[in-house]
Amino acid sequence: MATNKIKDLVFSFMNMVGIECKEVAADVWAAHIPEKEQLFFNGFEDLKFTFSRELAEQHRDIELICDGSFLLRKIIERLGEIPKASRLFSNRDPEVPPALKNGLRVVDSGNVYYRQKVVFNFKVLFECDQRREKLFSIVTDPVGSNVEINQGLMEIDTSEFSEQPQDGIKIEESGPDILRLYLESCQKLEQEIQEDISELKDWGTAQCSDELKKFEAYLDEQKQELLKKKENVCFHLYFFQKEEEIDKLIGNLEEEHNRKLRELKEKFSLRVNISLINAVVLCVPTVATSPGKVRKNSAASVAKTVKSSLPGVEARSANY
Repeated sequence: MATNKIKDLVFSFMNMVGIECKEVAADVWAAHIPEKEQLFFNGFEDLKFTFSRELAEQHRDIELICDGSFLLRKIIERLGEIPKASRLFSNRDPEVPPALKNGLRVVDSGNVYYRQKVVFNFKVLFECDQRREKLFSIVTDPVGSNVEINQGLMEIDTSEFSEQPQDGIKIEESGPDILRLYLESCQKLEQEIQEDISELKDWGTAQCSDELKKFEAYLDEQKQELLKKKENVCFHLYFFQKEEEIDKLIGNLEEEHNRKLRELKEKFSLRVNISLINAVVLCVPTVATSPGKVRKNSAASVAKTVKSSLPGVEARSANY
């Protein structure tokens, strides 16, 4: 990877996590690392770094960031975990908004704009001594307030879309709508996976109970042996083992039971992790209901709205 590309990548990452970098010498930068990011940066509170191997060899206190370096690999891995947002423009003829199909309204056929439908792709991971992974696509439409969920990732026919809008068609502002749709999609997805959650919880409870019963039977055998030994001590048949030592061993069996119970509960408790893989904004040419309601956005400002609505999304996990 070229040095300039590495620089762009590193400074973009630093800006994303809110770390300000200052050039303190030729090709040497300094950054104050906030507490929440210090673990990622190997505990550094103040970091000096360079992209020059020669400078790094001359100054051992300066971190070298270059192709193949440990810190660069960590940055690339972390950036790879961040959900991506992309946008495609439909090449189809303008359509009527869903909300108007069942009602009589006056529309302005000369005023066409791009309304934005959003496809959210999620990965759901279920873990409880077995691992189950499912993929979901949720198609949302802010106009019709529709949220459609499908198992598996949605296939988009790229021949029907392009990366650039058609000339003269405005793009609606829907940053708040996209964020609202994301939250509604999460709620819809959580409802969808309730059956899986119930099934795996029941399985985990049954497995935990079966293993605990087997372990309790084993402990009971041990306890009966110890009680028999204790009884025989009274008749001096086990003179080498004192009665109080046997009582201590019996007490240890109870502690072992409680330890095993905690272990089994942890082993078979259900952990569900929901993560957003990506979001695809589909811009569909649509006939406006009235002129002037749609404000024109530049492509850059729309992309910024999409990205600013989604970068804070992290994997959501819960124990059941």
